[in-house]
Amino acid sequence: MDPLSRIAFEQYVMITLPSEKCKIVQMVPNTTVSLGKFGAFNVNDVVGYPLGTKFEILYDDETVEAIEHDKRVKAKSDKAGVKVIVGKVKVLEPSVKRDEGLENVGNSENNRELIDMGRDIQKMTTEKIESLKKQSTSGNEIISKIIESHGTFDKKTVFSQEKYLKRKKQKFDKQFTVEYLSSSFLLQYLIDKGDIQRILDMSEESIGMLLNLANIRPNGTYLCMDETGGLLTYFMLERMFGGDENTGAEGKIVVVHENEHANLDILKYSNYSEAFIKKHVLTISILDYFEPTTVEELQKEFTPLSREAVADLKSGAKNTYFRKLKWYKIHVQEIEIATEWQFDGLVVASTLHLPTLLPMLGKKVHGSRPIVCYSQFKETLLETAHTLYDDLNYLAPTIQETRCRPYQSIRGRLHPLMTMRGGGGYLLWCHRVIPADEPELVVIEPSEKEGGDAKVEEPVA
Repeated sequence: MDPLSRIAFEQYVMITLPSEKCKIVQMVPNTTVSLGKFGAFNVNDVVGYPLGTKFEILYDDETVEAIEHDKRVKAKSDKAGVKVIVGKVKVLEPSVKRDEGLENVGNSENNRELIDMGRDIQKMTTEKIESLKKQSTSGNEIISKIIESHGTFDKKTVFSQEKYLKRKKQKFDKQFTVEYLSSSFLLQYLIDKGDIQRILDMSEESIGMLLNLANIRPNGTYLCMDETGGLLTYFMLERMFGGDENTGAEGKIVVVHENEHANLDILKYSNYSEAFIKKHVLTISILDYFEPTTVEELQKEFTPLSREAVADLKSGAKNTYFRKLKWYKIHVQEIEIATEWQFDGLVVASTLHLPTLLPMLGKKVHGSRPIVCYSQFKETLLETAHTLYDDLNYLAPTIQETRCRPYQSIRGRLHPLMTMRGGGGYLLWCHRVIPADEPELVVIEPSEKEGGDAKVEEPVA
């Protein structure tokens, strides 16, 4: 089953709720997913459908299974012990018709006849709504009954009716959509969650500009310093392989990290297998990269044996040998990366001192290849740009900032939103160049016929 087009087992997906909030879920076989007040469903009921399918949770008399509500909420609120009934799912067909709740309802040209009566305007009680939610009543039917029991709904304008209907859908609807968990979705999820510092205040526009300026493409070898938990690496993998392991494309990403182990925890949400990530994403500490050991020093601690010698080892000694052999191969590969590899580009998203770090990392980049550095603060990049201006190995450092104004895209009411998220960071972009050697002066001796003094000319480079 293709995880790029179909919902598959063991796949991480993004579930969009009626409240427009999102939830990351792993499709574990024979388990149940709770969506809080919107209900719960069995994973086996949605696997196999195309990604992007919208489902609705329904209940009947045979639905008796129940699961605990969100355990993180249980100890902090009075909702402890609340059971969420597991329902069946129904696939909803896409429609462009007007909302069902507004088909047989009149409207007014203005709100002049509206009378503010508070809660008395709604005749349907909360207990009645909760009982309908536990029955097999669909979300649209519940909202239609709420509208019917509203005293002055027909006196609202069309726009007011649509706003009211939208609020009720966000509260009482039992629909959800299963989406492919792309890197863009994951970024938006972390932003909505408030995990800004983890991703260094990145925005989708700044990452898109970074990938374009760095010319990330299949079959490339890139040097990266990623302190976003693996989000930047995930974006690079999607640009290089398109989310598909079977494209036949090659490429390597070498991640330099400052800790004992690289923090690429976000890559677990990608649909790439561990073997694929291990093959195409290599990690090396910043100390081993700048000050690598030699093979001779490595062989003093461990020397590989021949096949015959390994076959003569006992089982316990053989396991110890293979564990040390794995350690040896990892360090040999790190030495090759630090001393022999050249890269098609450099991408940096780090909180280290960039004016010192960037020139050191840029030495292993091929000529005429891009170098792109991201930072939350313009002042850091400005100092880095001044450092690169004095170095002939870097051409035209430029600082860029991206802003994308979101728009309300409702038909007939297209306008920019009143508020938008700030931040997004800044980008420093330049090219790695290899300066030509200074030409040597050539002394041309005059012939006897010409006479005069010797001429000194500079050869044309």
